[in-house]
Amino acid sequence: MLEILNGFLLVYFVFLCTISALVPILVKPIVACFSGASKEERSAWREVMKLKEVQKNISMKDEFAAYSKLQRKINKLESQIKENRSSRMSKGLAIIGSVHIVLQVLVALIIVVSVIWFRREPIVALKGDLFPLTTILRYPSEMPNAVSTHMWVLISNFSIRTLLKPILS
Repeated sequence: MLEILNGFLLVYFVFLCTISALVPILVKPIVACFSGASKEERSAWREVMKLKEVQKNISMKDEFAAYSKLQRKINKLESQIKENRSSRMSKGLAIIGSVHIVLQVLVALIIVVSVIWFRREPIVALKGDLFPLTTILRYPSEMPNAVSTHMWVLISNFSIRTLLKPILS
């Protein structure tokens, strides 16, 4: 029913199409490495926790001035942390978008160059006559009943994206 003519290209294009489909999932861990909380943000957060512990030991009724002073410091640090976090999140979104686009373009470029490079190489040969589809499946290869690189990439890409749809959604 099916004869594999070029196993390397078969696996190579399946791998590239899989990477192309998984780019949205791969971007998040890559960006997470670069967009963590800064040292200043972590130290401010530790200071807030220390101040809250000190504030718990102060009676609000008896020492209102000291309690209020600590509360103002806590509020100031929390607002700085919130500000830093929102700017980090907006930068993170920009980085995610940029990395996503760069990876998609890179994988697409590799696929397009590979398809052009191996355009005349048949990937698999089908036994039997597929009369109406023979020319479409084998173009630009000359081998009858073969599946060309172009068609293999289209079929692989569609199949992999369909199979991975539950994971990607």
